[in-house]
Amino acid sequence: MRAAFAALSCAIAIGSFAADLWFPDLHGPGIVIVALPLLSFAIVGSLLVVRRAGDPIGWLLGAAGALLQLGLLANAYGYASLAAGAALPGGELAVWFGYPAAIAAVGLVVSALVRFPDGRPPGRAFAILLWAFAAFLVIGVVGVALADQSLIAPRQPGDPPRFISNPFALHGPLGDLVLLAASAINIALALALIAPIALVVRFRRSRGVEREQLKWLTYTAAIAFGLGLIASVSPEGTIRVVAEATSVLGIGLLPVAIAIAIFRYRLYDIDVLIRRTLIYAAVSAVLLAAYIGGVALFQFVLAPVTAGSGVAVAISTLVVVALFQPVRTRIRSAVDRRFYRSKYDAERTLDTFAARLREQIDLASLERELVGVVNDTMQPVHASVWLREAKS
Repeated sequence: MRAAFAALSCAIAIGSFAADLWFPDLHGPGIVIVALPLLSFAIVGSLLVVRRAGDPIGWLLGAAGALLQLGLLANAYGYASLAAGAALPGGELAVWFGYPAAIAAVGLVVSALVRFPDGRPPGRAFAILLWAFAAFLVIGVVGVALADQSLIAPRQPGDPPRFISNPFALHGPLGDLVLLAASAINIALALALIAPIALVVRFRRSRGVEREQLKWLTYTAAIAFGLGLIASVSPEGTIRVVAEATSVLGIGLLPVAIAIAIFRYRLYDIDVLIRRTLIYAAVSAVLLAAYIGGVALFQFVLAPVTAGSGVAVAISTLVVVALFQPVRTRIRSAVDRRFYRSKYDAERTLDTFAARLREQIDLASLERELVGVVNDTMQPVHASVWLREAKS
């Protein structure tokens, strides 16, 4: 059963992605750029299903990955049929399918996040809220699929918005009922906040391995959120396209982080990644501010002498290059002092011991200081020094 589900999930996801490759001429390469990173949901989900019996996270991710790829394929097909002028039937059906498929996939991912990393919600209250979320989501998906509401049709860039009728819309009293059911999506969206709240609660309670697992997911989620935020404020054009593609890549890294955390592959490397991200993000921000400020300043100062901005740009570039090493050293020290105090204190202790080692000649004093350094930096249960006696 597990192997069959894994094979089916991967077959649907990879098959849908392969079908997407037929549409770039009609839809543009964007559909492939979006679909490729999201394959990770089906692949990681299938791997978890096969390797970890009884863990629902893999089942949820595998189903979400299959639905995501089917939804993207439906979107590409609808675009080709309704906007690109291809002679393809059923464009309205493809657009109709894309809506509930996307909503259901997001719901499955939310459920997986609430259950991460042990497959269970972090408490009884979260379990109840998760069941409520699932119930409202199912009601909302059925309502969206059958409500008498216009669907946004695909269109060419620059064209005015287009709408099509729901091909399966219900009318009359039953139509009013499903329209009310569709509004349950709003309640489900509000309840989806249990995912980040559950992660925060787990992180505050966690120790040891579980904390490292949660670090992987929260680190990747923070990157995905940051990239999405950048994409949302990027100006139209090439910059926005690149930003949106990068944000999708960030989302596609979430299942990878889940796999690393659950299989515990290089689990403790996350502290190194977080530290380097903090350092180089801060260095980049400082140097970017210095560059922009330098260009503005030198243009103002050199305006009476030079007509162009080339000199100001060149000087600012040289200043930034000169500042890189000292800025990185200062920021690295500040990050270690603030977030990695034990590592910072250990490095200072070792530096102090190395300085004393050059001056100390008494063996007994060196033994005491060495044991003290080991106790301060490694904090073992017991520490002692054994010296082999020289043979006469």
